[in-house]
Amino acid sequence: MVTVRRVRAAMQAGMFTLVATVSWAQAVAGPEKARPVQGDPGISSMVVLDRPEFRILRDYAEPGATRRMHAHTDATYHVFVLVTGRLRLTIEGESPVEVNPGEALSLKGGVRHTFVNIGTVTSTIVEVFGKSAAAAGDAEAWVALAPALAATPVPAAGSRR
Repeated sequence: MVTVRRVRAAMQAGMFTLVATVSWAQAVAGPEKARPVQGDPGISSMVVLDRPEFRILRDYAEPGATRRMHAHTDATYHVFVLVTGRLRLTIEGESPVEVNPGEALSLKGGVRHTFVNIGTVTSTIVEVFGKSAAAAGDAEAWVALAPALAATPVPAAGSRR
């Protein structure tokens, strides 16, 4: 069974120093830089950072939009952070869970998953993927850091990118 840990955004305070040190490297861009995800209407995604040891994506899901069941097969760990909106996340073989703004979930690397925006506003999601065995030990730090990397303007409900 996949373990899903929820961490409240308030726990980010202890990571302030790390955030201040690393956030300068963040790609600065809003939803206008995201590209539609082929085959998933209303879902768009952008790469924030892509390094040999990790990758960070910022995703947007319009109200009612569904991201098909998929997996990130190169991931050794996967941190899923909902910044805005409300989602229902389903991990293959698990019961669906509702995810609210500020929640971070730690998924097993490479696990198949899907989500649907069940809210009335565009959801903003930050996903962090470890890509090497050495990076897997850093998963706890990324759970705390990912929400800070997510700060970006949010498009109005029903807006098109």
